[in-house]
Amino acid sequence: MSRSCGTSETSRRSSAAGRLGALLSVGLVLFPFATAAQQEAARFQQDPVEQVGARVLVTLAILGVGIVTYSLLKYRGAAVGPVSWGLLIAGAVAFPLLITGVGTILVFERAERVEFCASCHVTMKVFVDDMKNPKSDSLAALHFKNRYIPDDQCYSCHTSYGLFGTVEAKKEGLNDVYKYYTRTFHLPIKLRHPYPNNDCLKCHAGSAKWLASHEDYKDALFSGQATCMQCHADSNPAHILAQNSKP
Repeated sequence: MSRSCGTSETSRRSSAAGRLGALLSVGLVLFPFATAAQQEAARFQQDPVEQVGARVLVTLAILGVGIVTYSLLKYRGAAVGPVSWGLLIAGAVAFPLLITGVGTILVFERAERVEFCASCHVTMKVFVDDMKNPKSDSLAALHFKNRYIPDDQCYSCHTSYGLFGTVEAKKEGLNDVYKYYTRTFHLPIKLRHPYPNNDCLKCHAGSAKWLASHEDYKDALFSGQATCMQCHADSNPAHILAQNSKP
């Protein structure tokens, strides 16, 4: 009877190990193809460091799961020696910390993309749709279709310049995500604060084309006595949303 139980236990372990190995193999084979499904225009904007980071993250996750699974199968979760302790610490502490670090960097980077903004479809879809509409004359659409900003268009226009601007944008973004998933937002969506001139001037102020048409009142724009949208809101509003539509 004991031999039968032992044989059955060994068989289950072998079967579990076999399934785990097959899963790891499939993941390693398919993962490189998962990042290849990108738009044609974006293929010139691929960041090789980010792609390597994503593969490192998946590899760490697979190794961490593999080590924990092996430890459970081999030692049944018991720490009976230095090897079992090492495997337990690596699988339960070291790899999770590495995954958290690498994952956080990747998440913050990808949170700047238009696709991330559009994922809050209940609130942001109409804004993203307008920006991508080739027939729209909104400022967002003009910047997008002419590729005045090559990528991360939402983030680039709604983030102030410098490190503090990035920190402030991430903080506001976390607040937006919280309100979205707790359904505590209010429609229609509005800016919390008036759009600052600096977020336009950080790109346009040094351009020869801008100086040629704004020379007479650039000082008023620089000082804040006038706003960019005082002139642009009528002909080219920030967004043109569908009539009677709510985000």
